[in-house]
Amino acid sequence: MEEKVAAQVIAKYLRKGNMARCLRDILPAAHLSKSQREVVADIVHTVVRWKRLYDYIIETQGLSGSVETYVKLARDGAQADAASYPFEYRFSCSSFVADVLKNHEEWAEYLNESPPTTLCVNLNKGTVDQVMSLLQKESLSVERSQLPTALLTTSVSKYSTVIQDRLAHVQDEGSQLVSFLTASLGGSIFDFCAGNGGKSLSLASLTRNKKKLFAYEIDAIKQTTLRQRCKEYDALVIIEDTVPNKRFDVVLVDAPCTGLGAARRNPEAKYTDGAGILPQTQLTLLTQAARNVKPGGFLVYVVCTMTSEETSDVVETFLQKNKFSLHRIEDISYKTYLLEEPQGYIIAIPRGDLFFISVLKKSLDESVNKSEEGGEKI
Repeated sequence: MEEKVAAQVIAKYLRKGNMARCLRDILPAAHLSKSQREVVADIVHTVVRWKRLYDYIIETQGLSGSVETYVKLARDGAQADAASYPFEYRFSCSSFVADVLKNHEEWAEYLNESPPTTLCVNLNKGTVDQVMSLLQKESLSVERSQLPTALLTTSVSKYSTVIQDRLAHVQDEGSQLVSFLTASLGGSIFDFCAGNGGKSLSLASLTRNKKKLFAYEIDAIKQTTLRQRCKEYDALVIIEDTVPNKRFDVVLVDAPCTGLGAARRNPEAKYTDGAGILPQTQLTLLTQAARNVKPGGFLVYVVCTMTSEETSDVVETFLQKNKFSLHRIEDISYKTYLLEEPQGYIIAIPRGDLFFISVLKKSLDESVNKSEEGGEKI
């Protein structure tokens, strides 16, 4: 049954792409148990993760390009015999991504692993021990990870009571570390691109609602979700309707990106052909967010990718045009997981996604742009 449903998802993916949407369109109507859904998702992820390699095998060996062939290659673990293939096929990625990863083969290998499901415990509603106990009572595997809010479990835990009761939310540990680093920089924090609220929730949890947290999201649907989630999770976050005329100790810009660093969970990211207009979007967001930073405050730039166009190039261009300087993170408890780059760090926490983070400190010089003047002091 699982293989049949997986084949339906893969068939739709081969026609239309967008793995996540294909899973959402087919799985709910398949009437499968939670464990059966996990099996289906695993087969589909394996096919998508190795599709560039499987296409190469199909072409060079003269195989049929049918859904059944893709499923069989996945079931047979065809990727195990790819050691002698060119880089882009061996690691099943586009030529662009192969060029990005060619000097980091360890990252290429890592991004083809199957990740655990990571939870961020909501410390405003319960404790880590309570959440672990509840998961164990549901016969779900769980273990502590590197950060005090992070638990590693399986995908079935997405349907558990701890999620239903808002005692935790699903969030990669690398993303949680971004919140830890951001929270360490000041007392008033503005999540400038809050999305559905993942980092706002983790900021509220790890600070136990004891810092002044603000958030903004331009997309109306996401902003509605953000408001609802903060309410449900008892997260004391002020949601702004528009970008406020205020200044904060810390402004977090978690910008849209190619998502290559999250390719374990979304393997389609490995097939991107370039960064497109994303670097310009990222630079624009940084420039806008800079107006909300207090003199002497911090602008935290984060993307879940490692392309130079979206990381060091964006930061370098921003620094040339704005009164900010690169700030180095010295807290030893974090540095274990930070790989130093010229304009920031790669976050490489074990079993977490790969993020780029750059902390930029604003000059104390009060000769700021008129657009920044008159802002409310927090």
